[in-house]
Amino acid sequence: MVKEKGLIRVVQRSRKSRNTKKNPGISRVSHETSVPDPVTCQGATTLGIVRSWRQLAKVALQWAVVIATAVILIRVGRQHGEGLRSLDLSMNFKWILAAAVATTFANFLLPLGWHRMIVSFGQKIAVGRATRLWCLAQTGRYLPTGLVAIASRIRLASKEGLSKTVTASSLAIETLVLFLWALFICGLFIPSTTLPVAARWITSVGSICALVAAPWLVLTGSRYLSKTKVGFASKVNRKVFSAAVGLLGSSVLARAFGTVCLAFGFINADGTSVFLVIGATYAGVVAGMVGITPAGLGVREGVLTAILASKFGLTDAAAFALISRAWEFFFEMLFLAAASWWGRKARYLLKSDMDSGATEGKL
Repeated sequence: MVKEKGLIRVVQRSRKSRNTKKNPGISRVSHETSVPDPVTCQGATTLGIVRSWRQLAKVALQWAVVIATAVILIRVGRQHGEGLRSLDLSMNFKWILAAAVATTFANFLLPLGWHRMIVSFGQKIAVGRATRLWCLAQTGRYLPTGLVAIASRIRLASKEGLSKTVTASSLAIETLVLFLWALFICGLFIPSTTLPVAARWITSVGSICALVAAPWLVLTGSRYLSKTKVGFASKVNRKVFSAAVGLLGSSVLARAFGTVCLAFGFINADGTSVFLVIGATYAGVVAGMVGITPAGLGVREGVLTAILASKFGLTDAAAFALISRAWEFFFEMLFLAAASWWGRKARYLLKSDMDSGATEGKL
């Protein structure tokens, strides 16, 4: 029995050797494939280097925007330094703390509203990832024209698997909704000495009617665009979209409350000046959104100062305009750091769940 097995092995080896002699390329191919291709390895290494450089460039650009904005704020403060010396600012920490809470809440509601808007178009993304994406792209709004913020959000959203067409459309709709909310608040609270009563009523009623009709208008528009553009959602969940509009409006109201608290905390505002502060603030916001300067820098502060000067004087009004901008920028950077950590943690937890699920499947 042992001899027969040995004889079979010898015959098999002899057959393999004959096949190798007839087809010498077989052994060469099998041998060559076992050795890694140096060109492929070099290409993979180069690709990794390019990706790392792109990541570094993105981080450098974000920090450059932060530094540039801080420099602009410091420069504006120095230009008005002589006038700011005669300030009569107070430091009411209770109101300042309330302003901090309201500003943080308003900052959170903005990306949350955009997340609901994306979901209403049938897209799926975790809240933490959407918040991080929104905040990272938002830093680009301080650059000229604001196109960097738009391109950044579309690019980051595509990495999360979101449609570029839907992302671009949601960004335009989000901006329009925020503009309408700001227009509504402005028309409601701005003094009649600045804007006539008839214009105030037309502005407020027109903007709130547009906001109420927004879900139906977007649904009609999406049906039309889905026929002409590939990748656009033909159906919109009106309830979810209405929630998005409500969240964005809540953010505007929370920021208005935070601005009032900030005025109470720094320039001795009282109950009679609440409507004036809110109206002046959102008149500046509307003017800044219409203007061509990045993030409305300069335009918003100029309008706010001009309206508040009649009540608080030019010096205190200019100081408050500068403080409110610096306050907003500071809390945006804090929220960006928190949102980045939250988004990374959400991705890590999702990856851990997927890994554990795969392990259980193997077992």
